[in-house]
Amino acid sequence: MDKTEQKRIGRRRFLKRLGMTIGVCAGVYGDARYVEPYRIEVSRHTAFLPELPLELDGIVIAHLTDMHYGPITPTKTIRDAVGITARENPHLVALTGDFVHGSIDQAVRLAPLLKPLETVPFGVIACLGNHDYPKYSGDGVANALQARAGVRVLRNENVIVAPGLAVAGIEDTMRGKPDTARAFQGVSDRDACIFLTHNPVGVWGATRRSCVALSGHTHGGQVRIPGFPAHRPPGMVGFPLVEGWGTFDRAKLFISRGVGLGGVPFRFFCPPEVAFITLKRGRGAPETATNLVGRGMSNVTRFGKDLIHRRYF
Repeated sequence: MDKTEQKRIGRRRFLKRLGMTIGVCAGVYGDARYVEPYRIEVSRHTAFLPELPLELDGIVIAHLTDMHYGPITPTKTIRDAVGITARENPHLVALTGDFVHGSIDQAVRLAPLLKPLETVPFGVIACLGNHDYPKYSGDGVANALQARAGVRVLRNENVIVAPGLAVAGIEDTMRGKPDTARAFQGVSDRDACIFLTHNPVGVWGATRRSCVALSGHTHGGQVRIPGFPAHRPPGMVGFPLVEGWGTFDRAKLFISRGVGLGGVPFRFFCPPEVAFITLKRGRGAPETATNLVGRGMSNVTRFGKDLIHRRYF
């Protein structure tokens, strides 16, 4: 084989490999941009609260977070997530912030999409996220959601949704003025409690309280590259968890991957999530039943005295 023929074969091999590489990159881009942001994963969980009244044993909470209504998140994904939630007929809907991408007008336009949730028996209760404070005030977003969609936004306060069951919520830990003590004021130690905090680090203020804490903010990493740690958003440096369940003293924390997109219009190995949490009277670690096809594995890792349930690659 002469040198000319060798060069020709080498060129063909190079072009073949280049074509395969371009094809793989195009496939990954297409999935992350046009498929996964629309493919909602429904996760189902059981959480135990010893204070839960017997008559409330088995109630279901729907948890949605990080809708990020605006130019990046597909409106269809938000509409589908709300539709999934409404069809399940939960007793309570908990929304843990980042409704918008920094605009009161976006909250006004988002409100009609939340209307199907108005008939939920215990109501739609929420806290604000860091993107819900245009000009460093959460008043506009909170007022728009309450007036136009019937969403009760908790800002360092609580509400008794049924005898023996309280929902407390704090302001965002980055942009607001969170006050956990004030949020729990008037809630008896005998009451079962749900605690809403957009940023998971808010759970540190509730560790002495027996509660189920719900949060978002992380998007689960949003773009997960196998073999690399998940991205942690601002305000979470050193926090040991980006999604799933963790136990922090007496508080059981659940972090959802959320519905929308932030920063970039992609999701990869990290689909949007709608979570349904069944509350049971009793003690024990939370239980999860989720379709994990294409999502890696599940593991249990110990951080000090806390048992953290997390997914990894």
